Amino acid sequence: MLTNLVINADNNQSLINEVSILFGITIGLLVILMVLVILIIIFRNRKTWWTINRKSHVTVLTSSEKRMLSSLLSEAIIKLSEAKVGALVTIERNMSLAQYIDLGIKIDSEVSPQLLQAIFLKESPLHDGAIIIRLGRIQCASTYFPLTNKKISSQYGSRHRAALGISEITDSVSVIVSETTGQVSIARDGKFLQIENLNNLVRTLFDEMASTKEMTNQMQ
Repeated sequence: MLTNLVINADNNQSLINEVSILFGITIGLLVILMVLVILIIIFRNRKTWWTINRKSHVTVLTSSEKRMLSSLLSEAIIKLSEAKVGALVTIERNMSLAQYIDLGIKIDSEVSPQLLQAIFLKESPLHDGAIIIRLGRIQCASTYFPLTNKKISSQYGSRHRAALGISEITDSVSVIVSETTGQVSIARDGKFLQIENLNNLVRTLFDEMASTKEMTNQMQ
């Protein structure tokens, strides 16, 4: 009888030891898993931060990419102007427009004249607000900017006031098409630049995005 109790006690102790070991291994694996999850989250956040704060600039694009972007935008803007379809396209430069991208409808698409025209058609649910272009891609549509407090001509509507407003607080460049007249304007540094000759729009947009060195090479 006593021998059986001793054996049972030893078996129970062995079982307890095995359970303790398995419990310890399980806890260890859970800790390792939690550390891996935390590291992944940190890595993704750092990658997002890097993308937004370091690689969000138009200066990352090569000269040929800027020329292509200027050409594609110009093609769309000219068509919208001829049809008198109101539009607002904002190009991110050195200062991040991430908070305004988050306010809009995410797209993340290559720039296409056909897509730009389709977005701004009145029948489109995305035609109100602005499109933001970052790194040569359409990041979002239907986003909204703070309106300027400046007194401007009554011929300018909400798109113009929004374009001027965002140009006052960031170094972005915005292209606006008037729904009333089809007139094309560029807003930057809190000022409007009227585009009288649309044939020069490609060059104008490239100059707005290009560095001083690129502009010098373009002139040579």
